[in-house]
Amino acid sequence: MAAVFATLMGVLAMMSWNLLEAREENRAAHAVALNYAVYRQAANRYALSGNATVGDIPMGQLALPPAWRSLKEWKTRIEGGHCYVYGPSSHEEGALIRDLFRGSYAIGRKDGGIMIPTVNGTRLDLPGWIADGSVVSVINID
Repeated sequence: MAAVFATLMGVLAMMSWNLLEAREENRAAHAVALNYAVYRQAANRYALSGNATVGDIPMGQLALPPAWRSLKEWKTRIEGGHCYVYGPSSHEEGALIRDLFRGSYAIGRKDGGIMIPTVNGTRLDLPGWIADGSVVSVINID
């Protein structure tokens, strides 16, 4: 009886450890999603300020909170009347980012050269300098 109990306790401990690891990964993905949201907000404010320049925008030009640190290699580029805010992300991070913005069609993932999800079947072709798999936000600034 004691051996069965000890075995069950061992199995329970292993299951708990796996759940703890999953929660930790989920926390990390949430942190990345919030980090992107803060960066995107600063980038869009800059793009809509009327003083934005065309091309790659250095992070130093964005009004980011003093204690904020980038968790990923987020980038901003203004080109063709659009502001692109993009960077690498996992599928889970991308989904959490879209959830934060309540499923906005301005945010998606580059897949096969286009932004996913599409809007009512309309494709948005994304520039080649954005890597496939990146999370992407596009707004019109004209």
